[in-house]
Amino acid sequence: MGIFERITAKATPYEEDGEYEAYDHYSDDSYYEEDDSQLAPVHSIPSVPEVARIVTVWVTDFKGVKDFATEYRQGLPVILNLSDANNDDRKRIVDFALGLVFGLEGAFSRISEDVFLLTPHSVKLDSMGTDEPHNFG
Repeated sequence: MGIFERITAKATPYEEDGEYEAYDHYSDDSYYEEDDSQLAPVHSIPSVPEVARIVTVWVTDFKGVKDFATEYRQGLPVILNLSDANNDDRKRIVDFALGLVFGLEGAFSRISEDVFLLTPHSVKLDSMGTDEPHNFG
């Protein structure tokens, strides 16, 4: 027997000799039933929030407006802290921030005398703790 005949003999399927059951025997649905008691229930993954970070910027003079304007234009909420700015610069910075927020259709909220929150239009601001919404302005 040559090598080709030996390979062909090993590659041919076995004849049914009673040891193996025909495939048709296992085709009924009862063979494929699964034991549901060991299956874990499917849980949905909570959705990732749209905003992954909030930027806090301390601005002391008008030269620092680029620091928060760049972040805000990228769609990030900005906490603007003006506690170290003098009154003249504070007015200019607030005017600039109001124009920036208005131009990009966002929201401008006053948190305290020196701290403001700039939220882009894609971020919804919710308040909790009372029945009435807080007026930050």
